[in-house]
Amino acid sequence: MDAGIAAVLGAVAGSVSGVIGSIAAGRAQREGVRMTVRAEAFKERHQPRRDAYKEFLQVLLNLDARLNTPAYEDSTAAEEKQLRSDLDARWIDLVLVGPEPITVVGAAVRTSVDDMIAHMGTCRLLLQDALKDYEDEDEGEAARQEYEDAINMTDEFRSGLADCINVFGGVASKILDKDGTEMPRFIRWKAWRSKRAAARRSASEVA
Repeated sequence: MDAGIAAVLGAVAGSVSGVIGSIAAGRAQREGVRMTVRAEAFKERHQPRRDAYKEFLQVLLNLDARLNTPAYEDSTAAEEKQLRSDLDARWIDLVLVGPEPITVVGAAVRTSVDDMIAHMGTCRLLLQDALKDYEDEDEGEAARQEYEDAINMTDEFRSGLADCINVFGGVASKILDKDGTEMPRFIRWKAWRSKRAAARRSASEVA
């Protein structure tokens, strides 16, 4: 190859490499700015989220403690209403602070707790029926048996609530551990493709 042409081609290749390097540097700088902005946004949301998660979890723990008392069936309609009210208030806070993964888990937890509170009310009413004086002994025995069956189901509800508490706590912890500096998956994929393309260009230039 003519020396002059080779020199020109070398200069062009160097210029192209410089442009590519500048573009890559610009992209890295922009991504650094985005990462900083994300980190600041995460920092601003961290404390409100932590407070909302903690209060929601505390409602669950309070209910769990209530369910493990000997007088589980001695609830009142007012107590059950208050438990629901506490849960709903904390649920609203949870939805407002997000993000979506915690609200999805929170929705499942809320359903489980609603079922548990409804079961408390059922046991309360069945206990009242079981304590009545029945002229028909068979009717009285049936009422007492229905109450016993309902009480025996409480372990299943307690187990479900315990699972919900553990899952919610795990998801909440993962969210709070993030600081916004994690590179989104699609950006990581684009970075990988860029590096791969750059490696191929370098290999072809050497060849």
